[in-house]
Amino acid sequence: MPKETFFNLNLEKRERIEEAIKHEFSRVPFSKVSISNIIEEARIPRGSFYQYFEDKEDAVKYIVQKYIYLENEIIRRFLIETNGNIFETTIKIYEYISERILIDSDIKLYKNILEELKNNNINIFDKSVEFEDKQKLDNLIDVQILNIVEKEDINYMLKIVSSITRVLTIDVASNRLSKEEGRKQLIKQLNILKRGMLK
Repeated sequence: MPKETFFNLNLEKRERIEEAIKHEFSRVPFSKVSISNIIEEARIPRGSFYQYFEDKEDAVKYIVQKYIYLENEIIRRFLIETNGNIFETTIKIYEYISERILIDSDIKLYKNILEELKNNNINIFDKSVEFEDKQKLDNLIDVQILNIVEKEDINYMLKIVSSITRVLTIDVASNRLSKEEGRKQLIKQLNILKRGMLK
């Protein structure tokens, strides 16, 4: 997470720095992100960058966590709408993300964020530790319909559906699949999972 000095900045400067990080991360994957490009676009000295962030990983992680936080708000809404059905929620998440990817001007940023989530095996159902005041998503899941033997089964189930959703949305973002074909594949894979996950 950014250092306290970053959060103490005025809103305009903080947003300018965030936009510079997002722009750089949309330009290239994480491994090629350049601090020099970020500080040039943000119009800050190199030393200031390190007053706000530990390193480029810290800066990019902040953007990814903001994305996770926003997506968690959407996931929470969908879980409520579907009465906690993780399969229906997964389809809604896929539709929301793939639609956003197709129309959003930040398509490259979302693609790189999704790749980063995939590379680090981050479960989109997980609540980021930086937002501990938020209600846990798993409290909204209807576990009564699920074939749970051990307590951690629910976490494994969520990781599986999260992984499937992530791969398909990356394929849509990369134009390897159309949104409609991705949805068909998602439903087919979820139907297979239901055989073992539902009571």
